Amino acid sequence: MIDPIVQVIISRRKLSKLTRQQMADIAGMSLKTYQRIERGESDMKMSQYRSILRTLNLTDLDIALDVKEIQPFTNADLVAAARLLSPEAQALLVRFIMNVSK
Repeated sequence: MIDPIVQVIISRRKLSKLTRQQMADIAGMSLKTYQRIERGESDMKMSQYRSILRTLNLTDLDIALDVKEIQPFTNADLVAAARLLSPEAQALLVRFIMNVSK
């Protein structure tokens, strides 16, 4: 069984109309390595995961929402959810968002 994260990556790659070869080239890995990741034959290294996310212009949050099959959300949805967090968690979220947007 293929890992749900890999399933999301495959789906997003196809939505981006990238071939496996294009994906591997842009992500900086061999085609063989990328194929093994997609087939679930090789565990993905964190550096490979980050490279794939950059290639697809995705964030960890995008992957998590897709894995959970959560429909697209708006900025207002995110703000509403953030109001439920503790002040400390809100501060961490703001720092995370500021770091991601750099």
